[in-house]
Amino acid sequence: MKNLLIFLLVTSSALACQVPVFRYALERWQSDSFRLQLIHQGEAPAKLLFEPKHLNLEFESLDMDKLTRNERFSVVGLEKLTEYPAFLLHPPKSWKNNEPLVFRGTKSALESIIDSPLRQRIKDDILEGQSTVWILVEGTDQTANEAIFNLLNDTLLEAQKSIQIPEGVIQADQVGKVGEDINLDDVLRSSIPLKISFKIERIRRSDPAEQAFLRILTANRHSPSEEPLVVPVFGRGRTPGPLLGSSITTETITTACEYLCGACSCQVKSGNPGYDLLFQANWQEKLQSGLFVIDKSLPTVLPSLNDESLPAQESLIEKSSLKSYVVSFPKILLLVIPMVLLIGTIFLLKKSN
Repeated sequence: MKNLLIFLLVTSSALACQVPVFRYALERWQSDSFRLQLIHQGEAPAKLLFEPKHLNLEFESLDMDKLTRNERFSVVGLEKLTEYPAFLLHPPKSWKNNEPLVFRGTKSALESIIDSPLRQRIKDDILEGQSTVWILVEGTDQTANEAIFNLLNDTLLEAQKSIQIPEGVIQADQVGKVGEDINLDDVLRSSIPLKISFKIERIRRSDPAEQAFLRILTANRHSPSEEPLVVPVFGRGRTPGPLLGSSITTETITTACEYLCGACSCQVKSGNPGYDLLFQANWQEKLQSGLFVIDKSLPTVLPSLNDESLPAQESLIEKSSLKSYVVSFPKILLLVIPMVLLIGTIFLLKKSN
């Protein structure tokens, strides 16, 4: 029976998709949607009304004067508002924290919610082929900022040299040249360069243009102002969450890079740790359309401020193997495996008699 289990484990590993996680996320994972509510009394200001475009965001306008008592109770976060108009930004259902973020009802606030210079740079970095963009949110301690930057920069440079693209990845224009018996999950769906490359983007906590994004980035969890934060972003704007500077080590960064650049595993995206950020980006512009979207999973790679207990998260990182696979079997295997197990069991019973 032991040999049979080993066989099944080896077989399942062989079925894993070879496209790196960061690239699979970009080409296959749709971004989870936020919901932005404009709360006002009377007619809504025209400058605060808009229709989302190339944005994982749904928008609605609510007139307090027209809401019934029960409808007001149903608006999550309404009790937080002290003046109108105001915005309530509700995170996707996949977030662990469903509390909305409150913003002033101004044109500048709306613009900062929708987009920011840092997000545009991150989008450009990813579409140019960066595997992961590492955001360094600087604290007030400049010595700590430089120490974390140097550690991050040195580790990422070393990771770029040592990590290799998984074998078996097929360029889209090579499909007809490598034979018919291929796994479509191994085929790239865009012409974006596939490479192991990392970028660091630095941002000050006090940057006025990034205040809305910083709140979204950290899931509204505040950290000591003097301490820097490091947040990896990949795919269409997804992150495992922020890391406190004091918790970062060479091993933590390297482990995250190895997983995100390794062959992907197979589970539903919504069951993964981490969360999607709000990005205004036409991701499909450089991606092929009309293809099925299959979710892939991420294990807990980094300790995150979204977790109630950092020590517990760090313990999980130490004990888990990021290179193990969780695989969705083809339908034929769902029939074959039980038969193999049954035959193996009968064989062992006869042998024992």
